[in-house]
Amino acid sequence: MQRHIYLEDTYRFTVTTQVVDAGTGELGSWLTLRDNVFHPQGGGQPGDVGTVGDMAVRPFKAPGTDTHVVRLSCERLLEVGDEVTSSVDPEVRRRHAALHTCGHVVDGFVRELGFRHRVSNHFPGQARIEFDAGADKPDLEQLARTVEERTLRAIEDDRKVYASESGDLRLIGIDGLHEDPCGGTHVSSLGQLTGFSLRSVKVKGGVLKVGYVVEHV
Repeated sequence: MQRHIYLEDTYRFTVTTQVVDAGTGELGSWLTLRDNVFHPQGGGQPGDVGTVGDMAVRPFKAPGTDTHVVRLSCERLLEVGDEVTSSVDPEVRRRHAALHTCGHVVDGFVRELGFRHRVSNHFPGQARIEFDAGADKPDLEQLARTVEERTLRAIEDDRKVYASESGDLRLIGIDGLHEDPCGGTHVSSLGQLTGFSLRSVKVKGGVLKVGYVVEHV
């Protein structure tokens, strides 16, 4: 079974491991590592970028498997059994983790105001959380002010972020907020977030869209 190190430690960027599978497909050549440090795109979060040795790779979820297996698209095939060093781009990893964690915080505070979550997007430059707007149009100015103030206070309080398990589910929780099933990367506490603000709050087609920006310290 493949070990997913990115689920254990957001801030581990490099691992030396072995190639356990390799082949070619629609995306070209690919390989599978015994110990995987790469987060593949999914759950509203972009995939990591990085290298195996001197070769650029990109992660993707292996199709048609019952278990969670991450493959790496690559420029050339390696041999099964080869020992390799794989590394993710630290700056990209930290940026994605900050956006994802902050999305959970914004989501939590909007849900506290009575709105039901629909979908999340944690991509740089377009990060937003969408909710059912409800029958009556909300006071967007008041909503934005409340959510922004509460989020900034939570960051100032440096609330802890933790992972736990419930059966087969991995849960991400933030002190004082809800826990949610999540397979993404996250900061270890909210004090690692900086530059937060809401960039847009609007309703369109019955959907409340709350956009935000944030960086990793």
